[in-house]
Amino acid sequence: MRDDPFADQTATLVVELDAAERSDLDATLDEVDGAFERELQLGSYLVSMPETQVDAFCEMDGLARVETANTLGLAIDDGE
Repeated sequence: MRDDPFADQTATLVVELDAAERSDLDATLDEVDGAFERELQLGSYLVSMPETQVDAFCEMDGLARVETANTLGLAIDDGE
């Protein structure tokens, strides 16, 4: 996804922060035309953005982990 993004697709990611604050996450999402979807269990966050912005998003300082929501088996289609 980072190396060969689809211009017309949206990426839904699960993010865990390390040294960053939630305000840092929000600022970075604004920069990449992304959106905060919701807080998940264990301090993770569900976010979305255009696939073309995933590489730029992953350069954010303070990220501990970034996974696609589908990799983790989250039901994102129905919002639950």
